Amino acid sequence: MNASSWGWVVNTFDALESRYMEHLTQKLGHGRVFGVGPVSLLGGSDFMTRGQSGSGSGSGSDVVTWLDGKPDGSVLYVCFGSQVFLTKDQIEALAIGLEQSGVHFVWVMKPESVDPAGIGSGRGRVIKGCAPQVSILSHRAVGGFLSHCGWNSVLEAIVAGVMILAWPMEADQYVNARLLIDDHGAAVRVCEGRDSIPDSAELARTVAESMGRHNTEKLKAKQLKSEAIKAIMEGGSSSRELDRLVKELDNFGQD
Repeated sequence: MNASSWGWVVNTFDALESRYMEHLTQKLGHGRVFGVGPVSLLGGSDFMTRGQSGSGSGSGSDVVTWLDGKPDGSVLYVCFGSQVFLTKDQIEALAIGLEQSGVHFVWVMKPESVDPAGIGSGRGRVIKGCAPQVSILSHRAVGGFLSHCGWNSVLEAIVAGVMILAWPMEADQYVNARLLIDDHGAAVRVCEGRDSIPDSAELARTVAESMGRHNTEKLKAKQLKSEAIKAIMEGGSSSRELDRLVKELDNFGQD
């Protein structure tokens, strides 16, 4: 996708990135820029139940059952996507920080990752392998998502109304984190960089404070969820953009 393309279709919505979409439209010099997201919501109400089957120890229905016994908004979900492989030092620092925070957590890591030492309080669940991320994020007990801020994870968190604790590591993740933190106040930065090792005590403090029941970022995240749902409903910004895209494609080549 580049400036010579006929048009750009972007998985975003007006309330999230309107001024950036306007800038892109001006830069390209035509109106064929369409914000039609979050596209996951376009499939209907089954979005929140997708991906419930998982592999790896403690995945699937086991973790959902564990979440059922936790208070609303009290659990931090920790996952860094499919590409990031945490080092032993990073895992150790993160494990200590999570334990010291006193917060319940679900931590998904690669099967070959080093087992986190020192997690023995019973407040956390570690899943090696795949996990039903959408189902976990949409569970009433989950109130935060410690994430690398890949765009798919960002949108899944927004759709679930869950605040992000940001640890961007590469590429667009830094921009995504700034969008949520600086533009919308729906995220908190906890670390930055692929090779960074967080200070465990500072991480514990940030996690504990961010997961507080009346945290501002949590409220902002829920507001973004509301805006995302409005966008894809009939008459919403993404719904209108999708209609406009269909019309443009219908007229493609006729001029």
